[in-house]
Amino acid sequence: MPAYTLLVLNWNGRAILPGMLGSVIEQVAGAGGKLLVFDNGSDDGSDRDALELMGQNPLFSLVRSPVNLGFAAGVNEAMRVVDTDVTVIANSDTLFSEGSLTNLVEGLLRHPRAGLAGPRLLWPDGSLQQSMRDFPFPGRIIIEHLPVLRRSSYRHDPHETEMRCDWLVGAVMAVRTAALRAVGGFDEDYFFYHEETDLQYRLKKAGWETWFIPSSQVVHLEGASAKRKFGEDVYLRYIPAKIRFLSKHAGAGSRAAFRVWMALLMLGRMAAGSVNPALRRRDGRFRAVYCMKALKLLFGNTERNNA
Repeated sequence: MPAYTLLVLNWNGRAILPGMLGSVIEQVAGAGGKLLVFDNGSDDGSDRDALELMGQNPLFSLVRSPVNLGFAAGVNEAMRVVDTDVTVIANSDTLFSEGSLTNLVEGLLRHPRAGLAGPRLLWPDGSLQQSMRDFPFPGRIIIEHLPVLRRSSYRHDPHETEMRCDWLVGAVMAVRTAALRAVGGFDEDYFFYHEETDLQYRLKKAGWETWFIPSSQVVHLEGASAKRKFGEDVYLRYIPAKIRFLSKHAGAGSRAAFRVWMALLMLGRMAAGSVNPALRRRDGRFRAVYCMKALKLLFGNTERNNA
């Protein structure tokens, strides 16, 4: 198996980065790989913690940005120093099970047309975190939410079989370095969310495939860094990101259909939350204030997701 670089993106990850690095260092060393941490303008000392933890380990290197470039620009900047055929890009809020790195890289290389592969993501309690997705065109988004039809979507697949899919949640992505560079890397107009969707769509257009590799299992503490930046509204950031995606890859009709569908969904949630207080206490997405913020994002100037 060719050597790979494990590229870890970090922003103020003092509470989570040491555990993440501890879960991977022996796996990287065993494969003759490299471990690169790109620090995205942290001010909590997590970059210094990483240096202290790794010491003089020759496999380890640290690259710092003085400001938070966001995920897409951060990866692109870090990729300047990557010299291996495979790059595994990982968030700092992940924990790799034993053998998962090897399984993921081998899974990528097992499929000649695979440009990108991802693991089976788990919540901290060990339950499945659905990571396979359909490309977010309005028709597929609607199908994901309809009780009977949603069984045909990747999101509602059991996530037990190695398979090709549209795109994978980007908490961990193994990519062929040459393929990533050939399509121009990540689109830096995505500051937050759906930059991986856009990349995998462009890889598909270039003839590459995305593969789900369930033999690789990774715990994902979803949004650990994002929640420090956006608080409880973190999931609202998907709205401008989807509009950005549709602006690039679909017509005005698709953007309009997405806005109408999401507006109806938010109005329905707001109504459900108003008649069922327990529902809005259990899930903040049913609160009126959350739904109103979503509507504002839907119909505001949101084609750049850099708030």
